[in-house]
Amino acid sequence: MTNPRVTNLLMVMPYQAYLAKAKAEGFRLGAVWDSRAAYRIFGGLADRYLETVEAQVDGFWLTDFDDPVAYERALREAAEEFGADLLYHVGQEESMGLATRVAEELGIGVNSAEATHLLNDKLALRHLLAERGLSPVRYADAADWRAAADLLDGFDLPVVAKPTRLSGSRGVELIGDRAAFAAWGAGLDAVGYTGPVLVEEYLTGPEFSVETISVDGAHHVIGVTAKRLGPPPLFVEAGHRHPAPPSADTDAIGALVVAMLAAAGYRSGPAHTEVKLTPAGPRLIESQARLGGDRIPRLVELATGIDIERAVFAALAGRAPAARTRDHEARIHYFALPLGVVRSVGDLSAIRALPFVDELSFPFSPGDTVPETVDWRSRHGYAVVSAETAELAARYVSEVDAKVLAAVEIDVGGVGVAA
Repeated sequence: MTNPRVTNLLMVMPYQAYLAKAKAEGFRLGAVWDSRAAYRIFGGLADRYLETVEAQVDGFWLTDFDDPVAYERALREAAEEFGADLLYHVGQEESMGLATRVAEELGIGVNSAEATHLLNDKLALRHLLAERGLSPVRYADAADWRAAADLLDGFDLPVVAKPTRLSGSRGVELIGDRAAFAAWGAGLDAVGYTGPVLVEEYLTGPEFSVETISVDGAHHVIGVTAKRLGPPPLFVEAGHRHPAPPSADTDAIGALVVAMLAAAGYRSGPAHTEVKLTPAGPRLIESQARLGGDRIPRLVELATGIDIERAVFAALAGRAPAARTRDHEARIHYFALPLGVVRSVGDLSAIRALPFVDELSFPFSPGDTVPETVDWRSRHGYAVVSAETAELAARYVSEVDAKVLAAVEIDVGGVGVAA
């Protein structure tokens, strides 16, 4: 009896956490990375991070994701040298489109370039939803923010303005007047974004995300995550709980996402889709052809026992996600510190050792400045907790928050105060 042939999976931008899980699903691995992209994510740890990735795979290539000619050449050369059976981008969506197109042209893709584009591009998704009569939302688009200024006349303010090709909710802002619109546009200029933008009606209601795994065109809703948002106009996410309490509303939210994935022609892999539950019913905000950020995969595993990261690679092998083995609730809570200079940080090890604390990340040391939270990068650290009930999980979040704030002293305007 001969052993089945191992599938050579060439991944673009694989995180370390994915490697052992992909191997456990039977794949031989190659990796394509960009050292500058790694530095933007991991800072001074980037070189060591990439060395660790290289040590765990059977082929490793570096390229420049921002240079499309070099990037495409590297993908084609790596696919040939590695003997890739599948070429799959598993990282941030900015560099996903080119990789998906090359994979499709080589006949080793997981999803079509069009399906991936429809999920990742905010404008393309809005057009698709409008064409299919799904999740009606008033919107208008323009080639850049300056051309979009006149669009405001067609809406009741406030509106939501979005750059269509930035990830992680970057540049998404509630706009109440023309002065705020001009300031928003100046912010896009400051980060070098010159692409198309959307103006959308402002949707009210609680926000959720839907975590799905698709396997050969069958779309599995792993769960619905409830979000806690910060104040307008940025609405930076301040926490998540998984799962959201089940109801007819969460069923409708999941069904809407499945309909969207089917309309897009998405075949295999993860999707993270954000939805507002408005008075008129669920409305899609945006989607991405990747796992959710903000430690949501860890929340899913703590709450349900489902390793959604491993499920991505099971899906590539044609296997459905594993069944739920746990019925808990997990939460991530982001700290909100006073703005100022950190004077002292007490010992946090006792908090990390609490049995209900899965993770505690605190990014500040004495002498650091606590910034205003304007996006995910400027948040003030977080804790991940889990419990058998929602009530216990909420109590644990409050307990950890109080203990961390009591352990930190911050100089605010020349006066030292406990956080």
